[in-house]
Amino acid sequence: MVDYYTKTDFANYAGLVQENSEGKELAIDRREETMITRQPGYQATEQMVHDIAVERRLRIFQVKRILWSIFAFFEILLAFRFLLKLIGANPESGFAVLIYGLSGLLVGSFIGLILTPVYGGAFLELTTLIAMLVYALIFSGIAWVIKIVVDRPRARSFSITTREQVPGQPGSVRTTHTTISDGKMW
Repeated sequence: MVDYYTKTDFANYAGLVQENSEGKELAIDRREETMITRQPGYQATEQMVHDIAVERRLRIFQVKRILWSIFAFFEILLAFRFLLKLIGANPESGFAVLIYGLSGLLVGSFIGLILTPVYGGAFLELTTLIAMLVYALIFSGIAWVIKIVVDRPRARSFSITTREQVPGQPGSVRTTHTTISDGKMW
């Protein structure tokens, strides 16, 4: 014999939507399923929790991790470019050609913005530093916009009302009303 129970917790909004008994749509935030298997002399209980909010936060985290990885790659390329120019590395060497070729796309719009001081064979390419700063601001702005647009607000509140009647004493009813908001008792 197998008993199957489903418990669904409702929140303000989420990825899945279900209709309640009145035909109104309610967002499902978390779904718990319990399966109890009973046989003579044996009972097994399996519980599965499907949490939409956690899965959504993990996807957002993955997007942000990819975004910051791209940013780190750009910054490392630009830092290598700055250091190679600063130490006066041979621009004909294979490594320098690779770094200058890849980073040239990133600093192309900043070239000529300000003068580049030259000391012997070394260049103090300030435009590369400016490009690094601008890309840091752009990627931080993108991450901030992602956070604002897709993160769920964590503020929730719900109320519980418990009504108890003392047995044998008619008219003695005790009512307890509890409101929980943002995890704090009021």
